[in-house]
Amino acid sequence: MKSFNFLWLLAAGLITQVQADESPIEGYSIEEFSWEVETTPGGPTVVLNGTVEKVLSQLREINPNYEAEFATVVPEIDQPAEHAAEEEDTSSHLAKRGDVVCGKFPSAYQSDIDQGIKYLRSVPGKPQRGPGPGSCGQVSCSWSSAIWWCNDNTFTKVLPSFNNIADGAQLIKNTCLHGGQTFSGQDFHNDKWNTIVRFHKC
Repeated sequence: MKSFNFLWLLAAGLITQVQADESPIEGYSIEEFSWEVETTPGGPTVVLNGTVEKVLSQLREINPNYEAEFATVVPEIDQPAEHAAEEEDTSSHLAKRGDVVCGKFPSAYQSDIDQGIKYLRSVPGKPQRGPGPGSCGQVSCSWSSAIWWCNDNTFTKVLPSFNNIADGAQLIKNTCLHGGQTFSGQDFHNDKWNTIVRFHKC
């Protein structure tokens, strides 16, 4: 897989989320992530909704010269992840722990979740999730394999970085993948937020 970064992604940071139509996760309300991004270097910003993959696709539609103008190497999102070269797992130090629940959702594909984890590790800024409990947003989805972030606090939750969500997804993988190529799970944190990995149509 090509190396990439998302320094372009948070021109002015995450902004207020937008309510989605229907929750695919029982007991949770779902809101899309919204991003304020530049379409040209130093130019006007636009608000785009969805996962990091969708935001990149929309930017390409708005400005066909987007990659050249920002001189950014971006990942290929129009090819199945199983065709990408295997890369070293840099989060193997994340071990099993008691707050990961496995198998409660339809299973996602390992290779596509690995791709989503790499996306999240490349996004600068601090993710925000509106007040809960049970407020979720889909932060990454590739080939129907999705990573969600949920806030169970009664106030807006801000994480130090997107690496926290990526670590949650990695913990789920390390705990719930027992051979084969698919898995699902939910990683609960003591400060009342959680990460979900599951199959869900993008």
